[in-house]
Amino acid sequence: MLEIAEFRDEKIELQAILDSGIFSRAPHLLSFLTYVCERYFRGEADQIKEYTIGVEALRRPAEFDPKRDSIVRVEAHRLRRRLDEYYNNQGASHRVRILIPNGQYVPRFVLQENHSEADPQIAATTEPRSVDNLIPNVIVNAFTTAPATSLPHVAPSPRGWKWAVPLLGLGLAIALILTLSHHRPAAAFHEEVFGGSSTQPVPAEYRMMAGYHGPQFTDRQGHVWNPDAYFSGGASEPIAPDHRIDGQPDEQLLKSQRTGKFRYDIPVAQGNYELHLYFAETDYGPGNPLGGGETSRLFQVSINGQPVMERFDPLAESGGPNRLLVRVFKDIVPASDGKLHLAFTPFSTPGRANTSDAFLNGLEILQSSPGRVHCVRIVTQDHPITDLEGHVWSSDEYFFGGMLATRDIPVVSARDKSLYRGERYGNFAYRIPLAPGKYRVTLYFAETWFGTPEARQSGSESRRFNVFANGAPLLQNFEIAQEVGPGRELAKVFENLQPNSRGALWLEFVPLENYAEVNAIEVEQMD
Repeated sequence: MLEIAEFRDEKIELQAILDSGIFSRAPHLLSFLTYVCERYFRGEADQIKEYTIGVEALRRPAEFDPKRDSIVRVEAHRLRRRLDEYYNNQGASHRVRILIPNGQYVPRFVLQENHSEADPQIAATTEPRSVDNLIPNVIVNAFTTAPATSLPHVAPSPRGWKWAVPLLGLGLAIALILTLSHHRPAAAFHEEVFGGSSTQPVPAEYRMMAGYHGPQFTDRQGHVWNPDAYFSGGASEPIAPDHRIDGQPDEQLLKSQRTGKFRYDIPVAQGNYELHLYFAETDYGPGNPLGGGETSRLFQVSINGQPVMERFDPLAESGGPNRLLVRVFKDIVPASDGKLHLAFTPFSTPGRANTSDAFLNGLEILQSSPGRVHCVRIVTQDHPITDLEGHVWSSDEYFFGGMLATRDIPVVSARDKSLYRGERYGNFAYRIPLAPGKYRVTLYFAETWFGTPEARQSGSESRRFNVFANGAPLLQNFEIAQEVGPGRELAKVFENLQPNSRGALWLEFVPLENYAEVNAIEVEQMD
């Protein structure tokens, strides 16, 4: 029988550190520590080298040269300092301490002298936990077989193992086989088995945050986002809470990702669906931890076995790092087994290693009519509204640049005055994700500043600006007040507009005199 207790105390200590939250804003330190510890547990300490840490833990490309790139040495220094701080504070009474000696990368596990067996840290890890949290963590910590970018976030329960064994059944047998094979990451094993196996169809409107394992989250649109589920393979990775992502619908939304080679098998009811995939490149690109630029990451996405995105380069597609990128697909139907199968695979060519892991930040599955996608309605306000016809307009999203302002000046003769209580102004753009097709775009304007007594007193009389759709001019030398006067509704309609090759309609508002502005945007698919 396998030695389940091997490195028991060391693994408990590692889990306690991960649970402590000291790496909540330092995902690379988390990857560094878990990688070197897992290799040590597997008896592969001789393979813990600067190059392997850089490539396998910190995700540098295969051509990584430690002599030219000091990231491993820098992160090791930061990790030592973080561990010192930990053991000088909340970990001061721990029975085992993890050290990374200066000039080395192989971890040392130091047993503290005169340590009481009743140590609260050790005792806390032996308290029984709910079966939902207990089983996966017991398996992972007892049967660790390879390095992983992260470990389960709930401490293992040695006492709970005794009563959990009868519940494991076939899962335990699978764990034993995988342990003997010595080729699968611990986190990947945990998540492949426990990613969600329910066959109950998800709701007709379903949203999920990839790599997130907390409670449901309601964004400022009122949409409910579920934790990660129905996955196999890959690993969960956090994104630092202060890492800004431009264009995302809620600042608290894209804070995690699933990365590696992975898939989702999501049960859905029979019908037609619209699928949205969310990406934001937060690893590669100028200013990001791994540097590089376009082609740093390439991967493939398939739906029900059919490739829909090949050689996908999120950095190039979004035009820069840390920008929201959404791809929309229409007429998605479940496979014959009643599931939607999504596969994310790192791209490789003969003679060249995979450039990097695939990743996903989130997804939406929305029931729709065949051949149709949902209308996009946006008001430049900080909360959604429902108009007089019962249509819901999302609060301001998909924007880049500009400022949001609230206007209290009434708009006369407006179809619905609620559309004009806010405006985005400045030099700005919207990148609205759409499925291929032809669309009718309506831009809603009302001049509630220039032409008013307040504006005249300040010496400002008018505004002029251009509007472009994917680079083509829609409005030139446009003056709202010149056409209808101040405080009046003006709707401009444009037909047969199509998304660009990146699956988005880019609307640019470029000032000529003073600032451009818009109050609402409506995008409807044409028949």
